Amino acid sequence: MAVVEERSRRVLVIDSSQHIRRLFVTLLAAVEVKDVAEARTPNQAVARLMGNDIDLIILDLPRDSTEALLFVHRLRKGEFGNARLPVLALSATTHHAVLETAWEAGIDDVIAKPLSAIDIIHRAGWLLEKREDNTAIAKAAE
Repeated sequence: MAVVEERSRRVLVIDSSQHIRRLFVTLLAAVEVKDVAEARTPNQAVARLMGNDIDLIILDLPRDSTEALLFVHRLRKGEFGNARLPVLALSATTHHAVLETAWEAGIDDVIAKPLSAIDIIHRAGWLLEKREDNTAIAKAAE
């Protein structure tokens, strides 16, 4: 049986609003996240990803989401390390076309704005647990 070493969960929050980024630091404590990296833009986030063991990305998906979607495409191609890193997006719209584009880009889940603390805690926790389960399965298969 493989032993999975315990470590702090690490999340990268990408949002132009410092207020929203700080809110996530507080909310993520509910799912035992002690290490939150912050970036204002997806381009700034690349530096935070390189060389860091991130478990989840929370990404604002603005109305003009070209930069955010390109970032996720590049992530899924493996340009920043782990191509299977879960991505939780925040969107002002839940229009079908926006959701479809997000999922096609490789975004795992989308939370509609206005944000609900319960939704954030539940969905971030679920994606973190899913990642930990997948990591444990992969290590056991080695």
